[in-house]
Amino acid sequence: MPKNVSIRMSRRISRRTAILGLAAMAGSTLARAQQAATPRQDPAGTAAPDDRPRRQAGLPPEQIRHERVEQFLLGSSRHAGEPWRIHVAWPQEKPPARGCPVIHLLDGNASFPLAWHALQAIQRSDPQGAARQVVLVGIGYPANVRFDVERRYFDLTPPTASEHLRGGRSAIRTGGQDIFLDFIEHDLRPAIARRVAVDMRRQALFGHSLGGLLALHALYTRPRMFDTWIAADPSIWWNGGSILHEEAAFLAGVRAAGDRLAQPSRLLIERSSEQSKQQQTGTGEPGPDILDSARRLARIDGLEVFFHRFADESHPSMLGPSIHDGLRFFLGNAPAHLQRV
Repeated sequence: MPKNVSIRMSRRISRRTAILGLAAMAGSTLARAQQAATPRQDPAGTAAPDDRPRRQAGLPPEQIRHERVEQFLLGSSRHAGEPWRIHVAWPQEKPPARGCPVIHLLDGNASFPLAWHALQAIQRSDPQGAARQVVLVGIGYPANVRFDVERRYFDLTPPTASEHLRGGRSAIRTGGQDIFLDFIEHDLRPAIARRVAVDMRRQALFGHSLGGLLALHALYTRPRMFDTWIAADPSIWWNGGSILHEEAAFLAGVRAAGDRLAQPSRLLIERSSEQSKQQQTGTGEPGPDILDSARRLARIDGLEVFFHRFADESHPSMLGPSIHDGLRFFLGNAPAHLQRV
């Protein structure tokens, strides 16, 4: 296995990161989930929200110890800034002539261990299947927590108007999504390709919450970057629903190009039970419904769109099940509950 990329490691763990944890992953949906959770009693005897998801998100991430698993730090060649921690699970068998399929997982500190365990289960159920050839790539951060609040807010969001940064988010930095995509496209993918033969026609991106928002942004602005897109509970309400303007521009561009994608692609959108309720937009008004977007996108020739709503999973708890579904979807063994739109 090649040597790790050598870049200065930042080991500073922000107290604010540890405290906020899952608030970054869940955004305003987490607040609603906590309000709906079974209350606990504080010392004064009054009801207080259950803060277990928040505390769990601030815990150190699970470390996968295996001969085929590697971590290294990698920075951007185009933009200044701190490096990312890359988690990689190399394929179980020799790459085929066409190369290995690769799935990239955002929020890698938390998502990579879940994907590793899901992949092991898939390999056990289908020992001769394509799961033996896949490369897992988790894109995380050096901070020793599952979710690095400050960095993921910047990496996964568009420039966000101040009126949409309420509820304790007024000081956060936003707007780094294209810097982040540049890093994935021009630094990370070549780094993986130097270490193992990859199939550039079979590349997937998975994101949950703000990561799902980033996956949709990448589809709308760089549709050739991946061929499989997996958006789990994407935060399309963010910034007043500005992603819908990107969707409209994407659809207009497709129509101008003959109503067909140049590169056939597949999109999986999954939604938690909470998404069926009112989405907070910052104004108190109901937010957009991702199923409406799925239906519009499904009209595109060359884009297969699948959808699933988890009846019993909350926004935070759906992360593991959606990773398992996304892996099977990418490997061509989609669960029966995924419905084509």
